[in-house]
Amino acid sequence: MLISKTGKPMVRFRPLPMLTLMAAASFAVLIMFGQWQWAKYAAENAARTAPLSEMTLVDYEPLPEGIQLVYGAFGGVPGWRVLTPVRIAAGAVFVDAAFAPGPDPPAIDDVRLPGALAHGVAVIGVSVPAQAGGVFTAAPDPERGLWYAMDLPAMAAAAGLSEEMDVEAYIALPYIGEDGRPQPNPFVLGRLDATPPEQHLGYALTWWGLAGVMIVVYVAYHVSAGRLRFGRNAA
Repeated sequence: MLISKTGKPMVRFRPLPMLTLMAAASFAVLIMFGQWQWAKYAAENAARTAPLSEMTLVDYEPLPEGIQLVYGAFGGVPGWRVLTPVRIAAGAVFVDAAFAPGPDPPAIDDVRLPGALAHGVAVIGVSVPAQAGGVFTAAPDPERGLWYAMDLPAMAAAAGLSEEMDVEAYIALPYIGEDGRPQPNPFVLGRLDATPPEQHLGYALTWWGLAGVMIVVYVAYHVSAGRLRFGRNAA
């Protein structure tokens, strides 16, 4: 309760305990969702503008027994990115060189070595920094080689290559289309996320807007119930 200089109450507030507790919890969750989407907006916006280093693999050895599948979607098509470990002079690196469409992952033993790496010829790609998953990223299944974010250290461990694998970035190559021709890697074009940064910003503003609306409704309800009064009505 706020008191004026004359000693009369300016504001009298008697909050409903359960409603206040639920409103506070909901407000915290909405703010958290907004911050999560804002962080994704900032990360994606920075990733889209940051230059990528071109990499050429000349003398390399594919390790198909260590292939890992990472969930991804582009153009409304869900599927699984085929991350193949490749041994090079400096150690080893994961190479994103193929995409298996479909929401259900293929059996890891049935995944063939991507065509771009099958003939040992020099290939040119770009080095892409790995992006960790968010709070709501689905849990991986390392035994089946299934991942929902580029967790390179854990993927390297699952492939048995922790000691030599580069866990800071992976190499993205063009995909080989059904016609045998190379196609731009859509995850490089989209820079790590199929959702545009502007859409993440819209989500953040939506969550924060809902938090603001909830506060307005909370205050309005207490006013209408006579539990929040201002000025002369506060006495």
